[in-house]
Amino acid sequence: MDLEAFVSQAKALNQRNQEPFTTPFPKHDSRWISHYQFQPRPITFTDKGAVEGGRSWLVGATLDFSFARDLCAGAYGARGGHCYDPASLWFLEVAAKVDGYPDSAGFCDDLEQADKGRCYRDLAGLDAAIPGQDSFRNFRKRVGHSVIDQTTAVIVQLCIDFGLIQGEIVSTDGQLEPTYSRFKGCAYACQDCQELPLDEACRHELAQQLQSGSLRLEMRCPFPEVVDKVRKATAKTGTPPEPKVALLEVEPLPPDQALSPSHPQLAKLLGVPQDQLPPVRLTWSHLSLGPSGE
Repeated sequence: MDLEAFVSQAKALNQRNQEPFTTPFPKHDSRWISHYQFQPRPITFTDKGAVEGGRSWLVGATLDFSFARDLCAGAYGARGGHCYDPASLWFLEVAAKVDGYPDSAGFCDDLEQADKGRCYRDLAGLDAAIPGQDSFRNFRKRVGHSVIDQTTAVIVQLCIDFGLIQGEIVSTDGQLEPTYSRFKGCAYACQDCQELPLDEACRHELAQQLQSGSLRLEMRCPFPEVVDKVRKATAKTGTPPEPKVALLEVEPLPPDQALSPSHPQLAKLLGVPQDQLPPVRLTWSHLSLGPSGE
């Protein structure tokens, strides 16, 4: 990682975030439960070359989250009870993501720990009160999930660009199952997986699986270099099988039930007439067709 370049990018992002947000936060700071205050902090490295304090320390030491107050101002009023400083909660949302917490429960447990949560509390400006799962849930409900996710994605992408987060680290089978991931069955999640190319042979194979009664339609990973990496990483004895991706999952419909809205999409994706497909509906999949057939 080029630390100087990362700090430069962080400063530019801080500047961009200061310009468009000018709405004052309506609630007086005497009624804030926490008080976030950004200040650049020293960044040191361990003997192994990792950032002392983890990725969240690097983010908190270089990125200013004060803009969150302006961004969230419309969701709060001048009256009412006390609240956490939105900048505090926004930083903690990002910290949990860049440090790889799979859920808020584990993060909140560590946040309360005297030693493990000290850096988080310090960077977020927490004092006696420590937010729990309900605090984050209410914050997202008040502000809106989409606003938080879109803004957080910018900061997380900065970490990805500098190699601080890699897909094969943060993506696991356990995480893929309950989410809106594009596929299941492979934990590698490389950049190319955002668009999976389907040639005619692959479409034909998927159609045959569906017509034979399969509820999960699987395709072989289309990226040879990833196949080699996964096979080497999972090989124990003998010849490991090629990794497969469960691209679609379906469930059968009763014969007398009307076809689901996804039926035409599925027929188009597989390249077969609708009347050749059994009556099924997609369960967790979301289909979209790219300009090149991906």
